[in-house]
Amino acid sequence: MAVWRVFLFLCILFHHSNVRLPVWFERLLARIVVTPRMHGIHHSIAPEEVNSNRWSGLTIWDWLHSTLRTEPSPHALTLGVAGFLGPAEITAVEALKLPCEVTGNPPGYDGTPVRQSLNSLS
Repeated sequence: MAVWRVFLFLCILFHHSNVRLPVWFERLLARIVVTPRMHGIHHSIAPEEVNSNRWSGLTIWDWLHSTLRTEPSPHALTLGVAGFLGPAEITAVEALKLPCEVTGNPPGYDGTPVRQSLNSLS
């Protein structure tokens, strides 16, 4: 059990890092473990991307649950939460209050995703 925890922790650190791997190596590695580029798709604001690449560690779980995405949608990725993408949209104090509030959509969110380029995933 301890070996699995250490493996999982190292995988989480790896796929949340900003490590850029050669494309050929990443494609090979992504057959087994979640890579930073693959997991970055999960942090997009597009619903179809948020609901993909959710598992930590081995990619087999995403394969089994049909949630694996190896390539982002053809549009540029915007990472974050819609309505909370920058300091102009929410203050630090408001962000700290959010877990205590029950709301529908974020204030000012009209349902239209905002797209920006994300060079690290291109």
